[in-house]
Amino acid sequence: SLGQINFNDPKNQAKFSAWLKGKGLTARDLGVAPEQAKLSKEGDPRLVWYSNLFNEEERFGDYRATTAVAKEQFGADVLTGANYSPHHLALCYGPVFQWVDIFKHNGMSMFWAEDYIFSVPEAPQMLSWMLAQARCGVKYNNQPIHFYIMPHAPGQEPGFLRRNMLMAVGNGARHVDNFWVGPEERFTENYVAWTYPENFRTIHEAIYDSGEAEKIQSKGKVRPARVALVTGKATDFNESRVMVDKARDPFASRCRNAPAQVNQIICRKEQQFLYLALRQAQHAVDLITEDDIAESDALRNYDVVYFAGEWVDRRAVAKLEPWVRSGGVLYAAGGIGHLNEFNQEDSAMPSLLGIEKTKEIRNIAVLRTMLELPLLEPIDTISLDGAKVPAMGMKQVLTPRDAQVIGRWGDGTAAVTVRSLGKGRAYAVGTLPGASWMKTGLRAIPWARGGRGTVYNPSGFHADAEKLVRLAVDSRKPEQAVTCSVPGLEAFA
Repeated sequence: SLGQINFNDPKNQAKFSAWLKGKGLTARDLGVAPEQAKLSKEGDPRLVWYSNLFNEEERFGDYRATTAVAKEQFGADVLTGANYSPHHLALCYGPVFQWVDIFKHNGMSMFWAEDYIFSVPEAPQMLSWMLAQARCGVKYNNQPIHFYIMPHAPGQEPGFLRRNMLMAVGNGARHVDNFWVGPEERFTENYVAWTYPENFRTIHEAIYDSGEAEKIQSKGKVRPARVALVTGKATDFNESRVMVDKARDPFASRCRNAPAQVNQIICRKEQQFLYLALRQAQHAVDLITEDDIAESDALRNYDVVYFAGEWVDRRAVAKLEPWVRSGGVLYAAGGIGHLNEFNQEDSAMPSLLGIEKTKEIRNIAVLRTMLELPLLEPIDTISLDGAKVPAMGMKQVLTPRDAQVIGRWGDGTAAVTVRSLGKGRAYAVGTLPGASWMKTGLRAIPWARGGRGTVYNPSGFHADAEKLVRLAVDSRKPEQAVTCSVPGLEAFA
C-alpha cells in the first residue's frame, strides 16, 4: 500500500479546496461550491471520488520528494521502487493508482513486481497481464521495469520458469531478478530444494538465454499495438468498495471462515480474461487508462478498444463517441459502463452503444481463475449465429434503442448487440465474455500448490466462446505484427 493522508487534518482540507480550484472543478462537477467541498472517505459520491484522487496525488507527491532525495544523495543511477505482489483478492490485478499513476506522476523511478503466480490460484500466463500493467505505468516517463522471476522449488515449475524469463524480456523488463537461487534455508520458503535439480539447470540456461536477448532488447521497446484494453480507475476504485453478503456467493457461502461480506472482483478479473483471450488470438494489446483517453487523446493510436466494467469515467465516454464515428470499433462488456465514476446510474456509455436500458443479475462475487471459475455453473446461455455460449457470472438484459441484436439469452431477450455509428461500430455484450471463454479451457482439478506437473495453462478453448470475445477484432481486423500457426500462443514483436 502507498498509504493515505489524514482525511481529518484541517491542513489537508485547505489543500483539498485549493486542489479542486486548481483542477478547474466547479459546483456542477462537485454538487457544491469548491470552497464548501469536504474531504470525505464516505458520503457524497462525488466528494468521495475527488477526495480519493486528491489523496492519491498527495501520496504521489510524498514519494516523488523521497525519490528526489535518493537521486540527490546517491546519483541518477540509483532508482526507487516498491515490490508489488500479486497476492490480493483480485489476483494479479494491480490497483491503477499504485501500478500506473504513481509512475505517471514520477512518484517512483522503477517499476518492480514479482511472478509469484505459482502460489495463487491463477493461470501462469497471467504474468503477461502484470507485465502489460507495468508497461502501461512506465510509458509516460520511460522508467525501467524490474521483475522478480522466481526459481523457487517446490513451487515454480521449470517450464514456466523458462517461459517467464523470456516473457519478461519480451515485455520490456530491463532488470530480471531471480532473488534466491541458493539451496533451502530454515527461515523462508524462497529457495530451490536439492531435490529439484531441474530448476537449478533451468535458471542456469535461462540466464544465458536472456543474455543473448539483452543485446537486442537493451534500448528497444515493445511495438505499439493497434488494440487497446481500458484498465479503468472508475471500475477499479468503485468495485474495490463493493462488499457482497457471503450468502450471495455460491462458494463463500459454503466456507465457514469466510468473512460475512466479500469484495466483488468480477469486473476487474474480466479485464484480465479479455486481455488473455486477445493475446492468444495473437493481437498485441496495450493497456490504457480512462485518463489516457480523456487527457492524452490516446484513442488516435488504436483501431479497436475493449472495455469491461460496470463503472466508466464520463470524460472517456465523451472521447469514445467521435472516435467510433471516425472508424473505431468499441467492445463493451461486464456491465457496459452503466454507472459513472461516482457510482451513479449514467446513460452515457449505454447510449453510445445504442442501448436504452439494462437489467443485470450476478451469481458470483469472487471469481478466481483456477479456483471458483472451473466449478461455476453458467448463469444462462447466449445464442450467437447458431452457436451456444454458456455465460459466466453476469447476465445483463439489454434493451436496444438503435442497436441490432446479434445474440440472445435463453428467454429470447437481447444479450449481444452492435450499433453502426458513422464509420465505426460499437458492440455491447451483456455478460463476462472473457470469463466465459476462460472457463472452456479450464479443468476441474485442484490448483497447483507446489511440486511437479500440477501447473497448467488453460487450453483447448471452445470456438464459440472465442468468437464472442473476438467480435470487435474480427470486425476491424487490425494489423498484426506476428501470427502463429498454433493457437493459444503469445507473439511479441
